[in-house]
Amino acid sequence: MRFLYFLAASLPALLAVSPALSQSAALGPVAINEVLSSNITTLDDPDFRASGDWVELYNGSSEPVDLTGYTLTDDLEQPSRWTFPAGSSLAPESFLLVWADGRDTAPPEARALHTSFRLSSGEDVALFAPDGSLADSLRLPESVADVSLGRQPDGTGAFAFFSVPTPGAPNAGDAVSGILSAPVVSPISGLYDSSVSLETGFVEAGAAVRYTLDGTEPTPESPELPASLVLDETAVVRLAAFAPGQLQSEVVTRTFLIGETSTLPVVSLVTDPDGLFSNDQGIYVRGTNGRRGYCASGPRNWNQDWERPVHLSFFEPDGAGGFSLALDQGAGVKIFGGCSRLYPQKSLVLHARSRYGAEAFAHQVFPDLELDQFDDLVLRSSAQDWWRSMFRDGMIQTLTRGMGLDGQAYRPALLFLNGEYWGIHNLREKLNEDYVAGRYGLDDDEVTVLDSDNGTFRGKSDHYDGLLAILDAGNLNDPGVFAEIEARMDVDQYLNYQIVQIYSANADWPGNNQKLWRERSDTGRWRWMLFDLDFGFGGNGQGQSSSNTLALATAPNGPEWPNPPWSTYLFRRLLENDGFRHTFIQRLAAHTHTTFDRNRTHSVIDSLRANIAAEIPRHKQRWRQSTSFSPTWDAAIDIMRKFAIDRPKQIRSHVASYFDEVAGSARLTIDAGPGGQIYAETVRLTPHSAGSTGSTGSTVAPVFYRGVPVRLVAVPDPGYQFAGWSGVAQSVSDTLSLVLTESTDLTASFAVFTDTEAPPAPADFSLSVYPNPAAGSATIETTLTEATPVTLRLFDVLGREIRRLADDTLPAGPHRLRIDLAELPSGLYLIVAESAGHQHTQSLIVLP
Repeated sequence: MRFLYFLAASLPALLAVSPALSQSAALGPVAINEVLSSNITTLDDPDFRASGDWVELYNGSSEPVDLTGYTLTDDLEQPSRWTFPAGSSLAPESFLLVWADGRDTAPPEARALHTSFRLSSGEDVALFAPDGSLADSLRLPESVADVSLGRQPDGTGAFAFFSVPTPGAPNAGDAVSGILSAPVVSPISGLYDSSVSLETGFVEAGAAVRYTLDGTEPTPESPELPASLVLDETAVVRLAAFAPGQLQSEVVTRTFLIGETSTLPVVSLVTDPDGLFSNDQGIYVRGTNGRRGYCASGPRNWNQDWERPVHLSFFEPDGAGGFSLALDQGAGVKIFGGCSRLYPQKSLVLHARSRYGAEAFAHQVFPDLELDQFDDLVLRSSAQDWWRSMFRDGMIQTLTRGMGLDGQAYRPALLFLNGEYWGIHNLREKLNEDYVAGRYGLDDDEVTVLDSDNGTFRGKSDHYDGLLAILDAGNLNDPGVFAEIEARMDVDQYLNYQIVQIYSANADWPGNNQKLWRERSDTGRWRWMLFDLDFGFGGNGQGQSSSNTLALATAPNGPEWPNPPWSTYLFRRLLENDGFRHTFIQRLAAHTHTTFDRNRTHSVIDSLRANIAAEIPRHKQRWRQSTSFSPTWDAAIDIMRKFAIDRPKQIRSHVASYFDEVAGSARLTIDAGPGGQIYAETVRLTPHSAGSTGSTGSTVAPVFYRGVPVRLVAVPDPGYQFAGWSGVAQSVSDTLSLVLTESTDLTASFAVFTDTEAPPAPADFSLSVYPNPAAGSATIETTLTEATPVTLRLFDVLGREIRRLADDTLPAGPHRLRIDLAELPSGLYLIVAESAGHQHTQSLIVLP
């Protein structure tokens, strides 16, 4: 017999299958012979070393079969989901393996065949002949890891279960027709004050329940569970039912953390220890089967892209000293991160996949984030900051959350690994296509993500290459050229991203730790992702308050790390545009006064410190080297606090020395009075946090840069209207542009809004926007007395048109239009309506 081994490029995507088993007899010479829909350890494909699902075909005839035009599908109503490429054939009495992993590729690009679909519970697997007739089909039952469905004898027999799959070989093992039901055990996993008595409920007749206490899965040789198993100390128990002639049941996992308490959420991972710690296959150790990279001097197991199955239990504190079980499911785990893989405590990433039992982590893991579905979760060791504070990156991202950036939520948690205390880990989102899909309501295959791990972004995306081509050839002060750039990237969001990186003094950037994404659509624009800021706020010798990261981010000839020329090119070119440059300079000043205000920063630091302070001694006992780069943990935190004090003066010096047009700085004292807010370059200056430097009551005193225009906008509160500016400038317009030459005063006056003071609106047109301020979305309502041409446009405070919301003749009567604000940075916007020769403007404040 011959085995034809065709596979194609794929990422690991192994999905589970559904309960009911139905099957048909093969109607031609080629039959579906064996299917593995939960391939955990059986076989890796030769192209990507991923353990994907697979379908095996068998030609039982004495003649070769040309497979050109044959199709495979997971949906009988869509028989042509994937077509065998021209030239595919199957020799007599031979097997052909096809990887059902969704990558849709084939030789010569790859060594094997991969379909455009993946396998899931309850789906059909069907083979269709070129004339459209059904050649063979199978309804997939509920999957069990590494248990296949196969015909015996090959090609003609009924399907049965095989505990030892045989890809590319005859189904010669012992086949069984059934799988035992999982035993019912109590109590559930949890944190308990005292001993626990584990007892079984339902067990199938004739079956024995066997168990382990070391994280391994039970086997027929494991001890049989007694009527009651009393556990006096923390333990992990894994159980399964066994009976002659039947496949063992699904493994049931219980975690009992006895005498444990915490104010943090608790994560328990239970897995075979060999998958983590053995020399040949352990992902957590140096081992003997590794590869080079990630700053290691030689091959290391932890550098391998290996995934191991785990059972996850996630416990939420209930606020009263107890815990509730929020997640209890299988998952996959990998080592996560870059050079931090060298550290004793490593970061982990968890993947929810249907082959492990669930396609998502269905829980609101981050209370401040309105998401309750996650495909991936990171248990981050704090990477570079593991040696210092354990929360530096989380602090910076918490501090800058209102800036409209795509960053990671942060929540510290305790990890127990096979019942052993494993210290503090930071729960984070994984920045990938799934992150974007969840945040923006897209499908992950509608998203492109670029990552700087492999160097320059050139050549990785035609769309991004088009952006670079404009930069290469265009005059950035040409409005038409800059409009083309804005059509390809979210310039405003990028500007905020640069401010955070530069102000925070992240010196592990921009040649490293850059990610950006866009929706694959005609209007999709590039947005930047914020992550790995551990060098910032004094977290490294190059990330001090005196570090000139503005020069770093604009160097035209920097080294390969951290700022090679390709990584600074975009920012350098955009700074040639007068509007972008002026906005960057003065918005940086506005955020220095607000987002990075020392008192506000100290408040965030102190809050996050208090959140984990009680756990630090035990964490330190478990990982002696953690937080060891300062005499004490508090001393490490004081470095961040001092950075918050010293950085404003340093950043002003860097700006003044870099930009020739900046003639130093000046304080602008603004008295806003009651009734409104003041925005500077879209950053809200009032109301300010109580006790902030330079601010008392309704008066703010930010420091801006002399010689560069700063744009101010006055926004009245509901029930008020803007009455005018006075002081260094007099104007009744709510928008004001100032070029400061010295420190000075300005007053913004607001008046109670009355009907007699209201500006007259056109008789045939009205406009209202609600809610206002808004987050996520807002609604525009307009009422027309007769059919009228209406144009609605959305502008930012720089006068740039962001969107055309409507441009049509509308019939008489009320009209309602919803605006999606999800991708807009927070700040002030203007809705301009034009109708029948009249123009009406309504301000809209977008909240973080």
